[in-house]
Amino acid sequence: MKTIEEVLKFVESSVYSTTEEHLNDLQRIILRESWQRTKKTYDSIASEYGYSANYIKQGVAPKLWRLLSNAFGEKVTKTNLQSVVERNMAKTPSPQAEPVAAIASVPLISPALSPQASLNLELPLESVPLESPFYVERIPHEQRCYNEIARNGAFIRIKAPRQMGKTSLMMRILAQANQQGYKTGLLHFQQAEAPTLTDINRLLRWLCANLSVQVGLKPNLDEFWDEDLGSKMSCTLYLQGYIFARVDSPIVFAFDEVNEIIENLEIAREFLSLLRFWHEKTKADPIWQKLRLVMVHSTEIYIPLDINQSPLNIGVRVELQPFTTQQVQELAQRHDLSLDTKQIGQLMRLLAGHPYLVRLSLYRLARGEVSFEELIETAPTDTGIYRDHLHRCLWYFQQNPPLFASFQQAIACYLPIALDQVDAFKLHSMGLVHLDGNEVTVSCDLYRDYFRERSPEG
Repeated sequence: MKTIEEVLKFVESSVYSTTEEHLNDLQRIILRESWQRTKKTYDSIASEYGYSANYIKQGVAPKLWRLLSNAFGEKVTKTNLQSVVERNMAKTPSPQAEPVAAIASVPLISPALSPQASLNLELPLESVPLESPFYVERIPHEQRCYNEIARNGAFIRIKAPRQMGKTSLMMRILAQANQQGYKTGLLHFQQAEAPTLTDINRLLRWLCANLSVQVGLKPNLDEFWDEDLGSKMSCTLYLQGYIFARVDSPIVFAFDEVNEIIENLEIAREFLSLLRFWHEKTKADPIWQKLRLVMVHSTEIYIPLDINQSPLNIGVRVELQPFTTQQVQELAQRHDLSLDTKQIGQLMRLLAGHPYLVRLSLYRLARGEVSFEELIETAPTDTGIYRDHLHRCLWYFQQNPPLFASFQQAIACYLPIALDQVDAFKLHSMGLVHLDGNEVTVSCDLYRDYFRERSPEG
């Protein structure tokens, strides 16, 4: 029987040879979950991995099945996936020597590692699945958040640069809440359409409709929305008079990537002050005490807010840090890798403990796709394993040349340097610099070496 890793490799190869398209991470997740004997629904996949269910149902999944149908010359669905793939794999003999050769070429992998052990490896994605053996606890943050979410009117704020583990922690908080019998709702601001993020009325209606569905209610906005009262009061009355009135248990609402709305200062000011208002209501109004809030953002929120309107000086603040040397060593062991002290030191200097990049490194090493020496040598190049990540940063700089000019100032200086405050916050949100008061330093050698000689044009 073919392993799921063999299946994924075969499917990806078939799709690319026919369509010249690569599968993205979410499509791989859908394939993996659809291959299991007990298939997960799209709603379950969306909830577990932190995506919008409609985004999967209406966008990602239909495109995936079209790609597979084109690749195999017959209609492929979630239902017949296994029979179609197995039939096509049977027609295509695969060489047996390649996996052994690939593993043997990496002397840093423990001799105990076998092709069977590699089945447990896990491609790093946007968030670490709940049951993953590769999740690194950020002690004491998890337990602190679990204790807090059980309190009436809890407010948890999680801040860190992108791909540092914010969403993974948030998903575990929500899972803990679900285990306690709470209702939960999660909004990803990256999933909102652009016009929604520029109109407070559209934003709050979008918020109410989505949260209603997630707690099991049919949206009923028009009964509560009143133009004379305004959208903020209408939204508040909707939560109180419709959602809270019909849900007996505590409710946890989580808002991911709140910084997506910061570019529009007026919208951000209105929304953030509304969160503060809701939190204040939990102190005195019994029906509001069932509400708990989780807010996740990638950078400092640099908009001017009255101290009595800001949600940034209340609740529990969680600021995630890069992995420590000990955490990287432990994670390497979970990947069945034997990296010595010198190699761990090289990896820390290269990546400074960046969680996603560290996991990507260990995954590629454990799969035998690259040797440690090759990984280090090619890291700051367009042929290294970090190229996709670096290209995304470069693309962002192409859209923001002044920001790249600020970053080059930081690259040219090995000591902390003061930059424009907003530029510093944006670079920090990308994970490219560390903030120290009003000054920044480049966060790791990978970024310094890759961007040193580049222009925003590439």
